[in-house]
Amino acid sequence: MTGNISAKIVFILVEPIYAGNVGAVARILNNFGFDQLRLVGSIPEKNDYYLAVHSEQLIDQAQVYPDLAAAVQDLDRVIAFSRRRGRQKPVDLNPWNMAEYCHSQPELTIGLVFGRETYGLTDAEVDLCPLRCHIPANPAFPSLNLAQAVAVAAWEIWSYPGRQGLWDDSVLRDGSSAKGLSSPAVDGNELKRIHHYMLEVLQSIGYFQERETTNWDRFLAKLLHQLNPNKTMVYRLRQMFNRIHVLVRGRGKGF
Repeated sequence: MTGNISAKIVFILVEPIYAGNVGAVARILNNFGFDQLRLVGSIPEKNDYYLAVHSEQLIDQAQVYPDLAAAVQDLDRVIAFSRRRGRQKPVDLNPWNMAEYCHSQPELTIGLVFGRETYGLTDAEVDLCPLRCHIPANPAFPSLNLAQAVAVAAWEIWSYPGRQGLWDDSVLRDGSSAKGLSSPAVDGNELKRIHHYMLEVLQSIGYFQERETTNWDRFLAKLLHQLNPNKTMVYRLRQMFNRIHVLVRGRGKGF
């Protein structure tokens, strides 16, 4: 794996249930050069250390949080892994797209969230993860073991540079280099600020209906995560929404 992207990827396990899964995950992360492990509401057991196999240090260093909101609070981007698909549970990424997404912005800290082995993530927990990744599998039995799902994600990120020359000496069709053409995406705090600003403007101009069928908060969070805006793009979004506020209310809205 090129660069230091492994230090920017945080694997988050939400209340793992079966003994040994945390240890198996620790070993997998060590296999592929990752060392950032967070646990929600779970204290590793004896079997976890037994299955870690020379990766016990990842368990010892793992951070434990009371809930998912606390575990993702300081992250720039958050991606949930889920086997569920449907109209109310749209899929944004497959494992390969997820790896591409992570490598496209190596300066950002990205959390990969894995739910309980029995019923996954609650709707409230999913709402904390603007992007959703789905691992394609046998439709008749699509549910992977927790450690196996983590293995797929870790391997995709670890192996991506070897399968794509996109991140090293990228060359455009006209023969020029693509390096330096795009600036880094803003961090999580800046993304939250523009997200809240856009919602505040929409609220101020009376955009929302009394009975909304669309969760606009969630929609904007997903939109911004997919867009991965840089500082210039954030400035233009703020400029656009401020101008909308002026046109409707006759005055600007501070940022």
